[in-house]
Amino acid sequence: MLIQLITRHVASAALLVLGAAVCCLPINALAGQSLSVGGVVATVVDERGTPLQEVTVTLERSGAALQTVTTDRSGIATFAVVAPGSYAVLAEEFGYQPVRMRGVTVVSASTSHLTIRLVRRPPPITSVDEQSANVTLVGSATGHAATAEEITRFDRRHDISGVAEMFAEAAAPRDGRQGFVASANGLRPAFSSLIVDGVREALLRHPGLPDEPASAPLFARDGVDQVSYVGFGTSAEWPGTLGAILDAQSRRGGERLTIQPWVTFSGAKLGGRTADNPGDSSAMSVQGGVAMGGPIKHDTASWFIRAEYQQLRQPSANSFEPGLATADTVADLAGAVRAAAQSLGRTDVSRWLAPAVRTWQGGSGAGRLDWRFGPRTLFAVRAGGAAWSEDNPQVGSEPVNGAGSHLKAQDISAAATLATGSDAWTSDTRLGVHVSKRDWIGATLPFTGLTGDAFAIGGAVILPGSFRETAADFSETVALHLGAHTVKAGGAVLHRQVTYDWLPGSAGRFLFGDLPTFTAGRGAFYQTLRTTPTPDLGINDLSVLVEDSWQATPALQLFGGVRLDHESLPADAITFNAAWGRVANVKNNLLPGTTKSGGFGPRAGFFWDPSGSGRTTLRGAFGVVPGQYDLAALAEAAQFDGGVEVRRATGTLAWPQVGPAIGTSAGQALTMFGPDVRLPRAVKTDLSLSQQVATATTLTIALGYRHSDYLLQRQDLNRVGGDVTIGSDKRPIYGSLEQYGGLLTAAVASNRRFPEFDFVYGLSSTGYNDYYEASVTLERRLSQQFGALLSYTYSRTTDNLPGELSADPADRLSPFPDGLNGARWEDGRSDFDIPHRVAATLTYGAAGRTGLSLAARFRYRSGLPFTPGFRSGVDANGDGSVNNDPAFVGSAIPGMTELSGAHACLASQAGAIAARNSCRDPAVHALDLHAALTISHGWALTLDGFSILGSTTGLYDHAAVLVNPKGSITIDASGHTVLPLIANPSFGQLLSRRGEPRIIRVGIRMEKW
Repeated sequence: MLIQLITRHVASAALLVLGAAVCCLPINALAGQSLSVGGVVATVVDERGTPLQEVTVTLERSGAALQTVTTDRSGIATFAVVAPGSYAVLAEEFGYQPVRMRGVTVVSASTSHLTIRLVRRPPPITSVDEQSANVTLVGSATGHAATAEEITRFDRRHDISGVAEMFAEAAAPRDGRQGFVASANGLRPAFSSLIVDGVREALLRHPGLPDEPASAPLFARDGVDQVSYVGFGTSAEWPGTLGAILDAQSRRGGERLTIQPWVTFSGAKLGGRTADNPGDSSAMSVQGGVAMGGPIKHDTASWFIRAEYQQLRQPSANSFEPGLATADTVADLAGAVRAAAQSLGRTDVSRWLAPAVRTWQGGSGAGRLDWRFGPRTLFAVRAGGAAWSEDNPQVGSEPVNGAGSHLKAQDISAAATLATGSDAWTSDTRLGVHVSKRDWIGATLPFTGLTGDAFAIGGAVILPGSFRETAADFSETVALHLGAHTVKAGGAVLHRQVTYDWLPGSAGRFLFGDLPTFTAGRGAFYQTLRTTPTPDLGINDLSVLVEDSWQATPALQLFGGVRLDHESLPADAITFNAAWGRVANVKNNLLPGTTKSGGFGPRAGFFWDPSGSGRTTLRGAFGVVPGQYDLAALAEAAQFDGGVEVRRATGTLAWPQVGPAIGTSAGQALTMFGPDVRLPRAVKTDLSLSQQVATATTLTIALGYRHSDYLLQRQDLNRVGGDVTIGSDKRPIYGSLEQYGGLLTAAVASNRRFPEFDFVYGLSSTGYNDYYEASVTLERRLSQQFGALLSYTYSRTTDNLPGELSADPADRLSPFPDGLNGARWEDGRSDFDIPHRVAATLTYGAAGRTGLSLAARFRYRSGLPFTPGFRSGVDANGDGSVNNDPAFVGSAIPGMTELSGAHACLASQAGAIAARNSCRDPAVHALDLHAALTISHGWALTLDGFSILGSTTGLYDHAAVLVNPKGSITIDASGHTVLPLIANPSFGQLLSRRGEPRIIRVGIRMEKW
C-alpha cells in the first residue's frame, strides 16, 4: 500500500511538472539526448571568467575536425548530435592563446559540459595549449563509463562483459566464469540488460542456471567505443530493467585508416597454481583477432570491421577437497566409488572423478558503417555474429565436475540508427534484430550424489536443454527544444519468439546416503518425462514515453516523465488441465496480467551545478520502473500443464538406468500462475554528490535504494494438508521419511494431497527485494601518464525469495510455508547480499610513441551468505526439496556445542532453527597486473597476469548437521519424530575449488598503424 501511495503521488507530480514545463516561458535549454547519441556544450571564458562570444570552437575526433560552431552571447558553443566516444574540443580567437581540451567523453543520453578558459596572447601565436578536459555529464541517466584503454585492459576473455569489474558497484563473478554481473541490485543476473547502440540485445540464459553471470560473447572489446555500467537508470527512455544495464556503443571508423591485429598465448603451466591444475594439464590457450577502420569519404562516411578467434582451455581442480568429514573413512574414497560403480552398474566413472579441462572455442565478427548527412544527421548500421562451443563447462553450483557436458551457442545481431534534428527538434530512430541459440548437451551418466560424503559424479541435473530467441525491436523518440524545456516523446515495439526446451531432472537424479548404500544400490531416484511437444511462445511489448527536461535556472535542471509498458503474452500458451480442475477446483491456465499489467512508470530527477563550473554537482532521481514477465516461468507453466510425468523410486534402484521403465509414476507435474500475477516493478531512488577536490581529481559519493515487488514466489499446491508430523525440533514433516545411510527422503506420494499429481507449483506475485547501496569513488589523473580509479561500495539486500541460486525449482519452496514462531522464515537476508565490494585500478602510460605502460587492478567482495542446513540431497521435512532445510542448532545434537563455539553465526542462534542466510562464505579477492612495451611502428609486447594474488574459493560445506548413518529415525514420548543427527566438523570448509585460476598471458598487438 505504501508503494502504491508513493507511486500515485509521484505520478501526479510528474504530470504537473510536464504541464507546467510546456506553459513556462523559454530560456536557454540544453538539448535532450537519446540512447544512441549525446551532446557537447562548451563554455568559453577569458581569464577573468567573462564569457567570450564569436569564438571558433571545433569538435575533433582522432585528429580530424568534425564540426565547427561559434559561441553565442553567453560564450556557449553547442554540438547537439554527437555519437558517444572520446573527442577533443579546440577553441580559437584572435588575440588569445588557442586551447585544445582532450579527453572530452560523450555518453549516450547525456550532455557533456566543459569550460574553456582563453588567455590573451600577442601575435604571433604558433602553438596550441593542450589541456585535459574536466567534463560534467548532465542528463537523467547515471552510471560509470569506460573508454579507450579502460575497455581493452584486463581482457581475460575478449568480450565486453568483464569491463564492469573496474567498478565496485558491479557485483562481478569470482568463480572463474565470465560475465558483467553475478548479481545486480541484489537480484539474479537474469534481471539485468544489455543495450548496444540504444537497442536491447539478447542475454539468452538457461533458467536452470540462475547464478550464471550475464555475458555477451558477440560484443568484443575492440568493437566498442564506450561501455557504461548503469545500476540505477531512471530515465523514461531506458527499457524496464530491475537490475543493472550494461550500455555499449559500437565502434566507428575514424578519419584515417587503422589496422590493429593482436594475438595472445597462455598455458596452465605458465605460472598456474598446482591446486587449480592437479591433473598437470598444459591447457594452452590462444586468442587472436584484428580490428580495422577508416574513412569512405572524409568528414562524411566511415567503416569499421573486426574479427577474432579464441580457444581457451582452463583446467579444473579435484572434484572434492581431501580431508573432509564424510560418512566413510576409506582412505581412497574416489577409488572405492569407482569400484562400486563398476560392480553395481558395470559403469566406468573415471572421467567424473578426475579433474576436467574446460574448453571455450569460437569466434565472432562485426562491422559498422557510418554516414553523416550534414552536421546534425547521423546514420549508422551494424551487424555481427558469434558462434562458440564449450566442453566440460562449469554448470552452476552443482557439485559435479562438468565432464561430458557440452554447449553449442550462436548469436546474430544487427541494428540501424538514425539521429537527426535542428535547433528546434531532434529525432532518434532505432531498429534492431537478433537471433540467439543455446544447445546444452548433458553427460551420458545421470547425476549421482553420495549425500553423506558431499560427493557427486555424472552429469548436471539441469541438463540437457535447448533455447531459442528471435526478436525485432523498433523505437522512435522525438525531442522538441522549447527554450528552457526539452520535451521528449516516443514509443517502442518489441516482438520476441522464444523456445525453452528444458525439463528440470529430465536426465534423472540418483541420490545415495553414502558409499555403503551406493554399493548396495539403495537410495532415491527422480526423473521428469515429457509427453507433449515444447511450445513456441510469441511475446509483444509496447512502450510509450513522455519526458521533459527543464533548465529552471542556469545551475538547476529538472527532469520529469512517465513511461507506459504493456506486455502481451500468447493466450493459448497454457492448456487447461481438466483433471486438476476437477480435484482442486483451480484453473491452471491463467496468464500473468489477466487482471492488471502494472506497466505505469513515472520518473523525476534533478541536476544541480551551483557554481556553473562543474566542480561541485548534485544529482538525484526517483522512478518507478516496470519490468518484464519471467519468460522462463511462462515456458515452465506452458510445459508443466499436464504434459510432464514424474517418476520416482526409493529403496533398491536400477542405477544408472533411467527412462519410463524405471521407478513408478508419481503423477503429473503442474506449474501455474495465480490470479493476481502482474508485471514486476522496482522503485528506484538515487542521490550522488561529485566534487572536484583537486586538479583532475574527482570524488563521488552516491546513495541508492531500490525496492522491487511483484516478484514470483513459489509454493506447492499439492503438499499434503491437515495435520502433519512434527519433528523434535518443532519442524513440520510433510511426508513419511525414509533413511538410507546419510540420506533422508520422503516415501513416494506420501507428501501429496492428490495422488494423481506430483508437485503442483503455484506462482504468485508476492515476492519482494529491498536493496540499499552507498559508494565512494575517487578518480584521479595525476598526469597524462598516471591515473587511479578507486571505489568502494557497501550494500544490504533483504527479500523473501529463498533458493534463488539453486537450479531445482523445488529449492525455492519455503520449508515453513505456514510460518515459524509466528513469523515468516523466508523474510531475511537475500541470497545475493554482498555488503562490501572494492575495485581499484592504477595505471601508468608512456609519454612518447614508445615506452612501457603498466596497470594493476585489485578486486574484493564479501562472501555469499548461506543457511546452515544439511548436505545436499537431504529432505529433512519431506516437502520434495533436497536443498531447502535449515538446521536446528540444538545442544542435544552430538558435537553441536563444540561446533557452535567455533562459529559465531551458530552460537548466536543456539536452541533454535537456523535463520535464513545467517552465515557467510569467506571473502574473495584478486590482483591482476598488465604491462605493455611499445617498441616501434605501434607494435607492443604485452604481459598480463590474472589473479596473481587470489583467494581460494568455490563450493563450501554449508551443512551444520549430518544424518548419522549408524542411527535411525525414532519417535519420542511426545510423538515427535527424532532424526538421527550429528554435528558436522567440516562445516564451513571448502568442498570443491571454483575460483579464478592464475593465468600468465603473453601477446603482441598493434596499437597504432
